[in-house]
Amino acid sequence: MEITGVPIEDIAAEAFEAPFARLVVTGTSGKWAGEASAGAVGCATSIIDCGCEAGIEARGDDFKTPDGRPGHELLFFARSRRKLETELIRRVGQVCLPAPTVMVFNGLEEGADFELGVKIGYFGNGFERVEKRHGRDCVVVPITAGEFVLEKNIKIGKGVGGANFWIFSASRKAGLKAAERAVSAIRDMPGLILPFAGGVVASASRLGSRYSFLTASTQEDYCPTIDSRKNPTRKLPEGVDAVFEIIIDAVSIEVARAAMKAGITAACGGGVVKIGAADFGGKLGDIKIPLRSL
Repeated sequence: MEITGVPIEDIAAEAFEAPFARLVVTGTSGKWAGEASAGAVGCATSIIDCGCEAGIEARGDDFKTPDGRPGHELLFFARSRRKLETELIRRVGQVCLPAPTVMVFNGLEEGADFELGVKIGYFGNGFERVEKRHGRDCVVVPITAGEFVLEKNIKIGKGVGGANFWIFSASRKAGLKAAERAVSAIRDMPGLILPFAGGVVASASRLGSRYSFLTASTQEDYCPTIDSRKNPTRKLPEGVDAVFEIIIDAVSIEVARAAMKAGITAACGGGVVKIGAADFGGKLGDIKIPLRSL
């Protein structure tokens, strides 16, 4: 199988089921909604050591905030519900609550309930209260600049984490351009995030390490700067000078597949040797997305 002359490897991308939440963060101005949103999803590129993977979701045409103010939808993905809950408490409590004029609402219609508002409400030191705001049950926390309003319950859904594809290129320049084309084709699709900086991963990783204190390490079999004499297991194809990875977290397998298809199609072009994916033999997750099926 080829797309514009670029072979599509007969391999399945390995992904995993990921509990996720969607929060709607609003403010009296786009500035403060944006500041709080950017802070809340900061340093959340990889579950390897970030606790969660998070980002600002692209807006759909029908997006409206519950309070009618400027706002953003944020998506948070984790390996377990407990870890997700911990990260939500930390990020909303440390970033959104102190941000001027900000309110936080649930953005999912279905899922398991989590009393995020109740947990954050304890900051009120006994003066917090539950009220109806904008037709929703909210916790109102008194703060020195007024009040912080957070919906009492949020929903936690079941999404897909780690959907991926690899771009094998003849040069780093050509590979990066292909990766940027892929990101441009994906990033405006609702229901997903590209958690890594700029949506592009220049350091695909393997599970495990020679060092017992690390859970992941570099994919040395595909590093062009490691000589094959030093690494006899090297698998980098001839003519490949760089490998870039695109990782997608999505609210459903259908959204993940659509994003992968769009990204792969856009990436194929000059200087791309082939398209592949990361398959960890079931060690990462039990979701398989065969590239050719896209």
